[in-house]
Amino acid sequence: MYPSCDAGTEIVSETLPKRGKNLVGQFLLIAFAVMIIGMFAMGTWVSWQVRESVTEVKAASIALSINNFVAPHLQELAYGNTLSPERIHDLRRILERPDFRASITSLRVWKPGGLIVYSSERELIGKRFPRNPNPEKAWAGSITVVFDGLSYEEDKGESAMGVPLLEVFAPVYEAETGAIIAVVEFHERSDALDAELVESQWQTWIATALITLNMMGCLFVIVANGGKTIDLQRAALTERVAQLSALLDENRALKRRIERAAQNATEDNERFMRRMAYDLHDGIAQLIGLALLRLDKVRGSPDDRGNLKAIQKALSDALKDVRNICKGLLLPEVEKLSLKEALMFMVRQHERRTGTSIKCTVTNLPDQTPHFVKIALCRFLQESLNNAFKHARGQGQQTDIAWDGTTITIEVTDKGPGMCSVDSKLQESGLGLAGLRDRIESIGGIVSMKSAPGAGTSI
Repeated sequence: MYPSCDAGTEIVSETLPKRGKNLVGQFLLIAFAVMIIGMFAMGTWVSWQVRESVTEVKAASIALSINNFVAPHLQELAYGNTLSPERIHDLRRILERPDFRASITSLRVWKPGGLIVYSSERELIGKRFPRNPNPEKAWAGSITVVFDGLSYEEDKGESAMGVPLLEVFAPVYEAETGAIIAVVEFHERSDALDAELVESQWQTWIATALITLNMMGCLFVIVANGGKTIDLQRAALTERVAQLSALLDENRALKRRIERAAQNATEDNERFMRRMAYDLHDGIAQLIGLALLRLDKVRGSPDDRGNLKAIQKALSDALKDVRNICKGLLLPEVEKLSLKEALMFMVRQHERRTGTSIKCTVTNLPDQTPHFVKIALCRFLQESLNNAFKHARGQGQQTDIAWDGTTITIEVTDKGPGMCSVDSKLQESGLGLAGLRDRIESIGGIVSMKSAPGAGTSI
């Protein structure tokens, strides 16, 4: 089995990605943007929550005190939509108290349908203002608070003052039944409340900013330490990659040298075997042939003729063996043949020489193959078939040759007696398998053999 030279092995060396912006700088940029957005979102939400809570607490406190002083004078509204002059006089006296006058700017009493039955602004008494939804919420039993929201027709007078006001709508309950008989609306100056809210918002923003800066500082320290570790690891990895790249270059150069050495060794060995074949043919074979010719002219006694025939037969057998050895040592000119043609020539030559038949399957061989590779594969096929004929007497000889685009595989099998120990046979030079393995491994291939007693051999 030999990796095809057409399918080159691609070695990809991965390089570290270029370092962009500093990791700490990237973190500071992204973290600063995220935390600023988070700080604004959290600060806005907390400020809104504080404002709502303070406003509701303040409104509930005012509503409680107003109901304590105002509700007793509105009980007659349980039976009608007007107040008696005595009750109106009492409400005016309440509004003139110093503690009310300092904070309350107006008072209104609502009945269903948007009817104002009393107001500190006398021109509003008896009028209906159905567009304002806040009294309806109070009629449902809840205290409604509106901060600086004078946007309805009945609020034109106070909105012109330009003073921030807090509107509170509170239900008034009948003392006996607990039913809602009216809704009281009062407006309180919110200058002090507004100042408290602004101060609370600033405190919230400062606390949020301090927490954000503290978080950024802690994360910066962590990321800075991590960045130093990453830089050290990057430097070590870069150095390691450089070392590996140098080793890869050395391996490529060594591989090219080994391939050239294997090619030269294969071709030198082939030239040596060819020269040996010519020497045997032109030297020993010619001498044996000459001896046979001379023996034909020898006329010995009847007692020596038997010995002469035995000598002639031995010399003839020796000449035949020498010629067979020469044929085995000489390969055809495979340089001009394709790999498929060269391998098929070796199969047919073996069939002619041994008088046996071989079932041969050849598929998808490359068109172009280096000369030294063809020589090595032809020798492998020749030696494998010789061993199959020698040890299995040619029983069930079969050759399968294939190429999968990367690797050329040649398998020679027989149905002979098989062997017990495959590893030991590969080490025995008498079978020629050790030299065969060295030849294939020199061009980057692998030789393996499977055999079992009575099951034949596959190499």
